[in-house]
Amino acid sequence: MPRHVVVIGGGAVGASVTYFLSKKNPDLKITVVEKTGIAQAASGKSGGFLALDWCDSSELGPIARKSFQLHEQLAKELDGASYGYRRVDAFDVTFATPDTGKDLPNVAWINNKRVSYSDLIGTTNTCAQVHPFKFTNALIDDAKVRGVKVMCGQGVKELILDNTSGQLNGVILDDDSIIEADAVVVCMGPWSGRLPIQSTGTHITCLPISGARAHSIVMKPHSELPPQAIFTHTLLDGMHHHPEIYPRPDSTVYMCGGLDDEPLPPSAAEVKVNANSIDIIQQLSAMASPSHLDGAEILIRQACYLPNSNDGLPLIGEYPGISGLYVGTGHSCWGILNSPATGLMLSELILDKQIKCVPETAVEAVSLKDRCC
Repeated sequence: MPRHVVVIGGGAVGASVTYFLSKKNPDLKITVVEKTGIAQAASGKSGGFLALDWCDSSELGPIARKSFQLHEQLAKELDGASYGYRRVDAFDVTFATPDTGKDLPNVAWINNKRVSYSDLIGTTNTCAQVHPFKFTNALIDDAKVRGVKVMCGQGVKELILDNTSGQLNGVILDDDSIIEADAVVVCMGPWSGRLPIQSTGTHITCLPISGARAHSIVMKPHSELPPQAIFTHTLLDGMHHHPEIYPRPDSTVYMCGGLDDEPLPPSAAEVKVNANSIDIIQQLSAMASPSHLDGAEILIRQACYLPNSNDGLPLIGEYPGISGLYVGTGHSCWGILNSPATGLMLSELILDKQIKCVPETAVEAVSLKDRCC
């Protein structure tokens, strides 16, 4: 069993790993190292939508189902209302031009004049939401009560490997200081493949992870909206858009746009916001709900990068050939949903040497075996 675990990354996955490690073994020494700040990348800028069964068609299904259940459990343990946890209904809506006038039952705030297709795709039995920034911080704050140390402001620039034994011995920070550890968990989202190993000078570049930039806004609607998540299809200026709209219990509305291929910057603090992308989301919000969102005050304009894997599945497990090096990344748009299960899986692997919380087929599907060098 390790004596000291370093978790690199203060997003939802890193926070979940930290939370479950500290719960399973309160005496374990745990240090979280975060270059920018807690939930400053996608974990603080995503929508926070949760679905029980939307991943059932892939190997990720059992993990998503376990994680949805863990979200409910965590909401009871950590006062989910404090971080916006609630059950929601979800709708698929297509807006057409010109007006079509097809009603969307029970969703009075949507522009029904332009609805050409609608479907109820989730209910409060299968869908929920959290405020991802508050959720991530709630996990970290609870872990700190058990003695977890959180270091923000410096990143890890190298991993220290003993070539003879193949054992990871710690990390080197940006200021060249060393933290000795016998287990390290890399939870850096799209930046996870950029850590060199000191003794060989090589990089972990074979993690099949890339970053895709997504823009979003947070608005203050003209009046409060019910717990209804809307997944839309809209034609604007000859372009197809698929914005998602999430009213939140704090009387705000989150809305995100499409992805682009802007290169990944060195850190979350250097992510740039494209003003045109924000303008498009604002136009789409006015089309979707003239009564509540047209002219609504925009509280936040932001962008983040989703960590995408080549095969669409996250990487969760021990890095092949390096004892003590673990990875949790590549969750794409399901990072907030699947962070609790990822944290529990990795805590079991690190402390018990075996993942038991999800079926073995799911463990194998997201393992790093044959997916990196």
